[in-house]
Amino acid sequence: MSIDPGRVSDPSASPLPSPAAARPPVRVTPREYRRAVRLQARKVRRVVRHIEPWSVLKISLLFYGCLWVIVMLAGVMLWSIAVGSGTVDDTESFIEELFALQEFKFNASQIFRGFAVGGLVLVVAGTFFNVLLCVLFNLISDLTGGMRVTVIEEETARQRPRTRPARFRWPIWAARK
Repeated sequence: MSIDPGRVSDPSASPLPSPAAARPPVRVTPREYRRAVRLQARKVRRVVRHIEPWSVLKISLLFYGCLWVIVMLAGVMLWSIAVGSGTVDDTESFIEELFALQEFKFNASQIFRGFAVGGLVLVVAGTFFNVLLCVLFNLISDLTGGMRVTVIEEETARQRPRTRPARFRWPIWAARK
């Protein structure tokens, strides 16, 4: 069988259709895309048998520490707004008149120091209480076999990447024009 080099180099004479002519571009609307890619859900049962006390300690300290910082900042902001609007001065004069005092002043540094120390005590107490409950859960879980939880796992239907047809590679010996 002989190959005519003139025919091989002519792309219009190729027996294979061009990839662009094989399929027109497809436009997919968002509604069609959502229909094609649906969430598949399955019901799964899980058993929680053990919770690590060290991880509960770390998460509790972080959580209660952040909560303490947020409450302290909110307290400082509210105090500065109250001082700026004159509410603190009005309250001090009202207490002086109410109890017939010579002088009454709020000591802001002492109030916030007590507020900060009390908050830190609550952070430590809350963390200790959470770790204690975790250890208690682990002991009870050993007796009862754990806590059964039913979870719905959602899996997305992933589209396979479109495979493109391999491009026709011209033989090295064929002349391109």
